Amino acid sequence: MSRITSLALTDVRCFAQTQRTELPRITVLVGENSSGKSTFLGCARTIARLSDLVDLSDKNPFDDPPFSMGSFKAIAHSGASKFAIEATFESHRYDRVRVVYDRGPGGEPRERELELSLSAKSGQRGTFRVTRPDAPRSGGPEMWRVTGPEFEFEFPQSMVSFRQFSTWLSSSVRRGNLPHEGDTTLWRKRTGEASAEAVRMFARFTNFFRRSDLLPGPEHRLSVSADDPNGWPREREYASNPFGKRLDEATLERIVALGRRLNLFGSLDVRRGPGGTYEIWVNASGEEYNVVDVGFGIHSVLPLLHAVASAPKEATLLLQQPETHLHPQAQAALVRLVAQQGHRLLVETHSDHFPDWFRIAVMSGDIDANDLGIVYFDRIDDGASTILHNIRVDDQANLIDTPPRFRQFFLDETERLLGFRR
Repeated sequence: MSRITSLALTDVRCFAQTQRTELPRITVLVGENSSGKSTFLGCARTIARLSDLVDLSDKNPFDDPPFSMGSFKAIAHSGASKFAIEATFESHRYDRVRVVYDRGPGGEPRERELELSLSAKSGQRGTFRVTRPDAPRSGGPEMWRVTGPEFEFEFPQSMVSFRQFSTWLSSSVRRGNLPHEGDTTLWRKRTGEASAEAVRMFARFTNFFRRSDLLPGPEHRLSVSADDPNGWPREREYASNPFGKRLDEATLERIVALGRRLNLFGSLDVRRGPGGTYEIWVNASGEEYNVVDVGFGIHSVLPLLHAVASAPKEATLLLQQPETHLHPQAQAALVRLVAQQGHRLLVETHSDHFPDWFRIAVMSGDIDANDLGIVYFDRIDDGASTILHNIRVDDQANLIDTPPRFRQFFLDETERLLGFRR
């Protein structure tokens, strides 16, 4: 299964210019409110979906819950006419994917440039790129330019019926549908083009995309899931199963096992009511209760437990403040639990203790030091911009390359406390 190994954001909201960070197996995102942590997670999910090039649509890829980032104006850094996201991968068809967005006709982010760097596993190294050149001054049709290792070819956007490059690749090229049906004779007849060089470029263009190993296959797919920090509505009865239609007994058993390890409940059951509704019952403190009649922490953690229990082992989980509503003892147990599951994690937290518990997991041997990274979101310019700092740990869980302002607030408060005691 593929993995994201780094992520770079350019002129996205509070990230002025380019901010880049490595992503080991477990990456903990820390920083003040409104420093860009949720934006970072939203961009990671967007480029993960796009890089698979499967069943994409022209709708705004940045506007899906729980990372609803809005229009181009809401995403682009103040005054920027475009923004970009870039990621590198392991075990993927592409080593690197970079997408540049500008403002579309309806105000949505529109792909201005899509660059895909082929991995050695594709059998053909190099980069292919789809760009949207500036429209001719005469107001001619919008053209798309596709550039590959040995060709450059342009065609009108109206021929593909899509607005986004990624949609064209995932919906048309994946099914073998190319401009002018990929037929050189038909293309020359329709365009009147006769030069030998133009014919050669079109032939190379069609041959390039006819290769079945250029687009990611099932073995390259990125499994990325995100939990909603707001959880499910707190209801006694649900119109549909909040765990989803495909909840099976094996997954339910894994959820129960995880809940026991956190010492939150001893059993869990999803029951059908007489009106076709669904109720969640848990055994807490030796008694069975509807989930709304127990602590809020149990209810809030269920979506997270479901994500962990149902995700493939090497899936990437995007977690927003998973410690919310949990007692510190349960928080520490949660860190040990997710660290041992083998998933890749991008964890946003406001807890100063959460990264420390991951460091303890390094010291106890639950995870390798190279598998843990901390990204500090450092707000500068009076909070108008954010700089990313990569912090690693050694085998003894000591922090490496810690920026000056990391933990400064907590250190200041500790010094105040010591001063009061004196």
